[in-house]
Amino acid sequence: MNEYDNDHGKECHLISMFQSNEKERNEWFHLLMQPYLALLHNRCVYKIRDKTSAEDLVQEILIRVYKALPTYRHEALFKTWIFKITDNVCYSFLSCNYKYKTDIVTMTVLEYLTQVNNHNIDLEITFNQAMPELSKNEQEIIKLRFYKDFSLSEISHILQITISACKMRLYRALQSLSLLII
Repeated sequence: MNEYDNDHGKECHLISMFQSNEKERNEWFHLLMQPYLALLHNRCVYKIRDKTSAEDLVQEILIRVYKALPTYRHEALFKTWIFKITDNVCYSFLSCNYKYKTDIVTMTVLEYLTQVNNHNIDLEITFNQAMPELSKNEQEIIKLRFYKDFSLSEISHILQITISACKMRLYRALQSLSLLII
């Protein structure tokens, strides 16, 4: 019997004990989830790129797993099942925080444009209204730089262009954006 079979058997036993013994569910749940806590945290950090929020999301994931575990069927691996729950919680978090993130990016881009062009830009104007007016390439590079917070080196690798071409494309995209919102 290899280690996987032993771990899988232990996992199945813990799930069965959790499902059948309501009085000691907390203890069984703790034993079942203990090996996964670091993995869940790391997956959340990878998905949302925020360590502080990841800790809160792990708590949310544990609550969801705890509530759903009584109806868990052994059709898929437990690890796959909890990772699917983790991904869904992370995606929900990101979609809820999209407006918040957009506002932060708006301010960052506008501040950057103010520094680059030395113009006083009315910060009440959201650049989201101007973004659809830009070309797809301009939108893409602005999103990679300010939404995803990639470095110019990372962006040049993603777009498969040189760093100098990346700088020029970003500069031109910001120039186009500034012309639309000034």
